Amino acid sequence: MTLTADRPDDLERRLRERASRHGRAVEEYVRGLIEEDASRPERGPGAAAPGLGLDQVPALSDVEFETLLDELASGPPLPHLPTDFSRADIYDEHD
Repeated sequence: MTLTADRPDDLERRLRERASRHGRAVEEYVRGLIEEDASRPERGPGAAAPGLGLDQVPALSDVEFETLLDELASGPPLPHLPTDFSRADIYDEHD
């Protein structure tokens, strides 16, 4: 089956970046995402509804987990710790 999809430029850019990080052509990367999605059992409406326990939430696939990590890594920069930060700063209240 051949599929053609129109996508916004920013989506295409992100797909190309992710495919590159995985060392794959964008077509191969997208095909892998589609295959991964199609192989998962279908979830009904409300499957990931708020209030579910962790044991009831479906596990992430490797691709989904890596995607989340990539998004986290490309997020806003985090503040730096002070130069004099040490273990004592962590355990100070426990003494």
